[in-house]
Amino acid sequence: MDYTSRICRRRLAITNDGSPTFEVLDWGVSYHSIYGALTESEHVFIDQGLERRWMQTQGLVRILRVLEVGFGTGLNAALAWQWAERRGVEVEYIGLEPYPLQPHEVLSWADSGVTEDLKWRITALHGQAVQSEGVVASGFSAQILGANLQDLTHSGAFDVCFFDAFAPTQQPELWEVDIFESLLMRMNPGAVLVTYCAKGQVRRNMERAGWKVERYPGPPGKREMLVACHVPVYRWNVRCYALILNPTRTHVLVARERFPDGSVGCKFPGGGSEADEALVDTLWRECAEELGSTDGLRSLGHAYTNDFFVRSAFRDDEQILAVYHWLQADDEGLAWWDEKPAAVAESEPLLEMNWEAIETLKPDVMRFPIDRYVAANLGTWRDTIRLDPSAD
Repeated sequence: MDYTSRICRRRLAITNDGSPTFEVLDWGVSYHSIYGALTESEHVFIDQGLERRWMQTQGLVRILRVLEVGFGTGLNAALAWQWAERRGVEVEYIGLEPYPLQPHEVLSWADSGVTEDLKWRITALHGQAVQSEGVVASGFSAQILGANLQDLTHSGAFDVCFFDAFAPTQQPELWEVDIFESLLMRMNPGAVLVTYCAKGQVRRNMERAGWKVERYPGPPGKREMLVACHVPVYRWNVRCYALILNPTRTHVLVARERFPDGSVGCKFPGGGSEADEALVDTLWRECAEELGSTDGLRSLGHAYTNDFFVRSAFRDDEQILAVYHWLQADDEGLAWWDEKPAAVAESEPLLEMNWEAIETLKPDVMRFPIDRYVAANLGTWRDTIRLDPSAD
């Protein structure tokens, strides 16, 4: 059975709040949350999407453009239509659905637990009856396209994205970095993307695509959901870090620090480049500042420069470019405070410097995303270093 046939084998079901959904029989998933289709749509897409974006504009915007990836039953679009009338805001909506419901499915769904008001709106949306003349009067216009995101030719920029594709386990291709990059390019600055999904890999993919992502409480049955914002960056923050190996190259030096926001976490030694400073000079200056001395350190060359987007953890308008260099220590005397102190003054920025075994260093203990990526690849990269290091 092909992909289209599997997704189109659907069965009507009633969710916990009395509103209907469809189950996809071959996937074991439903179009909406079984804990409440209407409740989920209102919470995720209307409250956290439309309402959030409108409130961010302090209610001054009189028109919002909405793109939905996964039109499905049309519930989100119908609720957006109702919201537009309540708020007196014009909404221009485009929904993408390459696998639309059949007419008899629309009727059975609309007859199974939604209000009469929602029923006629949903029926109109599926019938493409929401067009020019009535749009002006109601403040809502809609186009439902039987297309994928890659096929969308709409030239305008959007303010809100309802991302309502099936879960990553069923449609992994719709949750990749390139999809979120494509969406970002179609959004106005300040635009909001909302989704019911809160998986860590999805959040990381969104961040790599350039979105600023936060977790918020989810609807019933889900602890969290994701809200992503299009926050443009206007400047670079160039940073240099040292991957310092012990004499046998089995361990790497890791710093545990208190950061500007007061949090404490692990990072590799290093920091930001100053004006008119060569990157290699930044490397040695930062090592001298954090280690107290660079005696006994030898350069093994460049290790890695990140090639994916990372926003600064402390300044939303900055993009991080991190350059890593291999160094080797002649002895292991660089580590200090191997026994964690009972208490450290809150004013102390650098808490400890320890050797961590490369084979057992867990990426998740690192504070920053590029450090996590580097930590995951240390073993493989280390094995490519030449045997006889030469100093700079």
